[in-house]
Amino acid sequence: MPSQLLNHPAEFKNCKRTIELYLRAFWGQGFYLKQINQELDSSFSYLINNEIYLPEKISSNSISNKYYRAAAMHASLHAIYSLETFEVKELNLMQRTVIGLVEDLRIELLAIKEFPGLRSLWLKFHSYNDASNSALNLMLRLSKAILDPHYKDKSQWVKKGRRLILSNDSLLHDANLFQEIALSLANDLGQMRLPMNSGMYEQAVMYRDDNRCIWQVVEDSLEHTSSVQQNENTDVRQCKLKESLQGNQLKFTEDLVSQGNGLVVIEKETALLEYNKSVTEMVDVNVMYPEWDYRSHVLKDKWCNVTELHGLKGSEDIVETVIENHKSTLNRLRHIAKKLRLEKRQRQKKLEDGDDIDLASIIDAMVSIRSTETPDPRVFMRDEYHHIKSLSISMLMDLSESTNEIINSANISVAELMRDAVLLLGETLDIAGEEYAISGFSSNGRHDIKFTKFKRFDENFNECRNKLANIKGEYSTRLGAAIRHAGYGLQQRSSTKKLLLVITDGVPSDIDVYDERYLEHDSWYAVKTLSKQNTKVFCISLDASSTPAIEHIFGKGRFRVLDNITRLPEVLSEIYIKYARH
Repeated sequence: MPSQLLNHPAEFKNCKRTIELYLRAFWGQGFYLKQINQELDSSFSYLINNEIYLPEKISSNSISNKYYRAAAMHASLHAIYSLETFEVKELNLMQRTVIGLVEDLRIELLAIKEFPGLRSLWLKFHSYNDASNSALNLMLRLSKAILDPHYKDKSQWVKKGRRLILSNDSLLHDANLFQEIALSLANDLGQMRLPMNSGMYEQAVMYRDDNRCIWQVVEDSLEHTSSVQQNENTDVRQCKLKESLQGNQLKFTEDLVSQGNGLVVIEKETALLEYNKSVTEMVDVNVMYPEWDYRSHVLKDKWCNVTELHGLKGSEDIVETVIENHKSTLNRLRHIAKKLRLEKRQRQKKLEDGDDIDLASIIDAMVSIRSTETPDPRVFMRDEYHHIKSLSISMLMDLSESTNEIINSANISVAELMRDAVLLLGETLDIAGEEYAISGFSSNGRHDIKFTKFKRFDENFNECRNKLANIKGEYSTRLGAAIRHAGYGLQQRSSTKKLLLVITDGVPSDIDVYDERYLEHDSWYAVKTLSKQNTKVFCISLDASSTPAIEHIFGKGRFRVLDNITRLPEVLSEIYIKYARH
């Protein structure tokens, strides 16, 4: 193999989507792959709920291209087979490490019984030094001996471990019995006076996770509060435990149930511990929507689950920076917005009370008095805004993974450009006195469609605009379900004109759909349904190659493709002005 290929590191971003499909094909359920923040986390992979965290890059070697598949598959096994959690207290570092090793072997053996080909995938990572007798090296050799039927080892400890673990297949389904085996093996290592090299929890094999998931305590119940009556739930993230270099054990005493927040322990260079409350994500409502199957001409009832989330507050400094960077554009838009507001103004005269005196009515009244006639007391006037052409706007952003791509000409991501454009339009709409909402969506299969509300119709923009600072793309684009949900919100408004403004960077797609035109036809059906309900739908497409699909979905004259997407803020405002005046 050419040396330049070996020197090319494997990267998380290049295989994320493929491996998510790979895991779904095996287990029939979704696992979400996320990139590790290596400034805060170790280099090991780890699992929290059904989210698998993996490093950004893997140093090049002959098996680096297999790492992400092997690591993701192993981590998913904890969710499939690790039904027990183990108590941390009263266990030393050696015991915890060996329990983690034996649990890793137990779940891998269960997976290999079901899918024998996984054995060869994992064995590629089992390199060892038969001459070394360190604790970690013996554990690596035991792992090799369990997975490789042809491997023979001279160590009595390895032979004992292999015999205990492989003695009875029924033991694989008894995690507590495997814990007893692990404690016996850990005791033997202790008797051999073989300490852990670094004094902290270690993994013998590079693709295996750090096993934090088997030590976590999961709170299954939350106190019922008034928020339950409002159909609001709190998604509390599990605690992440990191040990100091001395291998000290940590214990949480805070009550997660009453606090309503998780705790994250961050290891600092001074060996002190810092407790930070983790961010919570408020779930507002779950709604089931239908989906159109163009092949059978059937509208599948209750087919897609949309979870509506509240956007989390972000940095106001980012918002101020965006406004400062687009000051000239914003000043022009504010001038236009003021003109549109004036166009709505209607001066009401002949009022008995008001904000100003109508001079003409005063003169008429004086003439009546001089003529000994009863004067008309309606001499006041007031400016009122008519609502004959009132408008409600819902802005819907496609926040799929592809929007994280950097625009070379602007050195920002597509998601950040959408953020800037929506911020400027929000400022414009606020001055024009329009009612509007801002949302974003992404999907990971029909059962998991996230619809994030950054601004509700009844919210003050200045109080919620910093939520847009948190915009980031993830997963896929199930456009039809998002259009239906945004359209439903518009239908609840009393305005005479309703506009759904969709911003997307490509054609609809999702992890569980393999027919390229299926979601395109469903999106077309969703737009058609809203049009019948007197809701106009307009799309701004940031990908010229998707024009045929976008034209099919939204119709001629109801979309615009940007060749230069840096013009998005300006074009977005032009479209609003067009609809506001007609």
